[in-house]
Amino acid sequence: MTREEHDKLAALLAAEHIAIIVTAGQEWPTATLQAFAETEALELVFIVGVESDKYRNLLKQPKATVFVDAREAGDVARFQITRASIQGIATEVLRGSVEWGRLQAIFLKKNPFEAPFFGSDKLRMVRVTPKRISYAGPGRDLFKTEV
Repeated sequence: MTREEHDKLAALLAAEHIAIIVTAGQEWPTATLQAFAETEALELVFIVGVESDKYRNLLKQPKATVFVDAREAGDVARFQITRASIQGIATEVLRGSVEWGRLQAIFLKKNPFEAPFFGSDKLRMVRVTPKRISYAGPGRDLFKTEV
């Protein structure tokens, strides 16, 4: 990924608070609208319930697709919407680890409204590390890349 591509994707991720995460279930895919945060390396951080379908799906099949868009700032009628589809590998962040604390701080800085969920023992955190990215911005501002 070029620096320019990185910066475009980083700007989109920084501007948005929710994304759709799609996981592979045994019978059906599961798509869920979720709050997320991003690291400087463009890893995506989600919090999930231990009993949720998406969490169980990710344990069995860690490949996930995340879709982020800025339709509220775009021209929907002309489909001029900045958007990205990110395919990546999800890994669970060990609760109580240094990494958990670091990612929790990043997540809550972006999404302070999610703070009450961190009081639950049933909360889990997953990080999606991008492997393939498809980005589209206004006009012909497009790129596809493997990371």
